[in-house]
Amino acid sequence: MSEDDDQDIEEEEEDFEEVLFQGPMFDRETNLKENSRLVRATLVPVKRMISDAMGRRAHLVQLEPTRGRVGIRFMVDGVAYPAGALPGQRGMAMVQMLKLLAGLNIQERAEPQSGGIYVEFEETKYELYLTTEILKPGVERLKIRVENPKVSYLHPKEAGMPEELSAKLRELTLDAQGIIIACGPLESGVTSLSIAALHCVDPYLYSIFNMADVGGRELVNVADYEPLEGHDLEMSFERIKRREGDIVYMPPMNDPEVVQTMFETADQMCFVAEMPGLSVTEAIQQLVEWVGLDKVARHLKAVISQKLIRTLCDDCKQAFRPNPQLLRRLNLPPETTVLYRAPLPPPEDDEEALSIEELCEDCDGVPYHGRMPIYELLENTPEMQQVLSNDFRPEAIREQMKDGGQRTLQKDALRLVLDGRTSLEEVQRAFAPPGGRKRRQKRPRPS
Repeated sequence: MSEDDDQDIEEEEEDFEEVLFQGPMFDRETNLKENSRLVRATLVPVKRMISDAMGRRAHLVQLEPTRGRVGIRFMVDGVAYPAGALPGQRGMAMVQMLKLLAGLNIQERAEPQSGGIYVEFEETKYELYLTTEILKPGVERLKIRVENPKVSYLHPKEAGMPEELSAKLRELTLDAQGIIIACGPLESGVTSLSIAALHCVDPYLYSIFNMADVGGRELVNVADYEPLEGHDLEMSFERIKRREGDIVYMPPMNDPEVVQTMFETADQMCFVAEMPGLSVTEAIQQLVEWVGLDKVARHLKAVISQKLIRTLCDDCKQAFRPNPQLLRRLNLPPETTVLYRAPLPPPEDDEEALSIEELCEDCDGVPYHGRMPIYELLENTPEMQQVLSNDFRPEAIREQMKDGGQRTLQKDALRLVLDGRTSLEEVQRAFAPPGGRKRRQKRPRPS
């Protein structure tokens, strides 16, 4: 973006300076002067929409055309909030403005595109990652992911991983054999989870190589490996072994032939990879389909998954003494004397009582602020191997995880409840089936 373009933006937006657009990412270029009509019509409302989203801590913004209008939706701490609707023509023009700011082709409406915009908001640098999805020729859905590049979830501590879990993953790599998989649905941070699991390996004892495209993410004490021209995967693995490689970080596991080669080499080195879109039990079922029960039982070390759960606002959460019957029902320690919950609404007959919005400026009535991961680790113990050899149904696998005292998402969620980080109501919401959840709030208020 040129200095002239920056000056034009400033002149166009003297009255609205919240978000500063600072040019497209990925070395792309844009020329606002060539699209001055679009800029004059849509730059201010685009800036206001992005400012509104970031002021409400949205991590995802979606513009979706429907029935002649374009709906705007913010995702805040994993919860969707409607943020208004625009007439169809105006909404689609705003989509084109955002594409222009990202250096994308605004004439292209038949093929999906992706890009990014550098922005500054409240003196903090952010990155907006844009992706378009073609619903039908000429009609696009736009998703904008908001990221703070200085906030990393690629190391166990930064990701909120309990020390005993990272120690277990470190233990599982001690023999430098087998396969460790991170899995989870879209938007669950599965790539960051797989990298955090990789960073549990002791880099002073083992030689670690990366064969995946990590999109610019930083892998500490990991050497990138570039396959030689003409080398297939087996030859690459052999070359890594000759370089005394112990651990290999692989691309996402979605090619059966690649997965088969990994399992065939798993007695000579350890592999860490991700399987997007799967639970731990579904991951095992998929692996069995690709490589067979015997190889899965012998070479799979563990499958780890995570779920993000909202944390209570520290400034307005309320303590309460739990009923002993509740503690027994949830299998919580009987000596637990205090848990926390969101503040209760004031009595309807007390006109002077503060509303939830008035109780706390930070959360302004939501009253959750941020998210933390909860974890699940399916460890392929001798007992689990026996189950996999005889009966790999999800029910049997889950039962063995429970009998073996393994970490499950539900159990780990109660860890955050005991720590006062979240509420029982949030745990119930997070695990409720989609059709059974309470009606979502209309939209969060600015903090």
